[in-house]
Amino acid sequence: MAEMNDNEMKHELKKAEKKGRRKGWLARIRTFFVGIIIGMLILTLFTSYMHGLKVKDTFKALFTSETAVEDRDLTLINHRIFGYKAADFAEAILGDEEELKKLEVYSREVSDVATITQAGLFKVKAFSKYQLITYNGKAVYTVDLSGLTPDDIALDEATKTVTMKVPYPVLEPINIPSENIQFGEVETEALAFGNIKLTPEQQAEVETQAKERMLKKLDDEKVIEDAAKAAQHSIWEIFQPVISNLSSKYTLNVEFK
Repeated sequence: MAEMNDNEMKHELKKAEKKGRRKGWLARIRTFFVGIIIGMLILTLFTSYMHGLKVKDTFKALFTSETAVEDRDLTLINHRIFGYKAADFAEAILGDEEELKKLEVYSREVSDVATITQAGLFKVKAFSKYQLITYNGKAVYTVDLSGLTPDDIALDEATKTVTMKVPYPVLEPINIPSENIQFGEVETEALAFGNIKLTPEQQAEVETQAKERMLKKLDDEKVIEDAAKAAQHSIWEIFQPVISNLSSKYTLNVEFK
């Protein structure tokens, strides 16, 4: 009977030992998860403080997954728990060396008509000749991105906006191909005859005057404003995909220096 009691006692001791081990493991697991929760709360408070965000917005951001977008070929997953910095976007933008060049952002056809008068003998009108020359050129506006630096890239974490500051568009020298110069018929007075012949120097002077009138016409029509809008749109189309590949939550804003 005593032997039976000893066996029972050993059995009960083993049961108690197993139960104790189970409780010990459960206590460790609870401690582990409590530690994670406390750590996440501390991390949330610290991140909110560093980025000037509301605690609820930071907590939501920590548990929000990046979703794929149909019109994008690749979504890069970044596990940075402290979010992005301006340097991250600057590195992505400035690393695209193929696009960091002088971009043609806008162009417009422009023309001018010059009137050539060749006075006759003793400047008598009856001996005078006239000719119209039409100059058809192209005004091209460009933005040079080759000089961009990290200081030109700013990040607004609150609005998830990356601001890229670029040079204002500039007008390149107006190009007038020789085939786009049209010479009208020579008109003569009663006693005049023959064509009007200009020296190369005279031709260059007339063309220069025509370009000056073209520039004034472009200035009067404020074409530079259209070029500025086109520049912002063109640059946005180039670099917004770069921003989106880093994170789809951020959008690009293009401003001028």
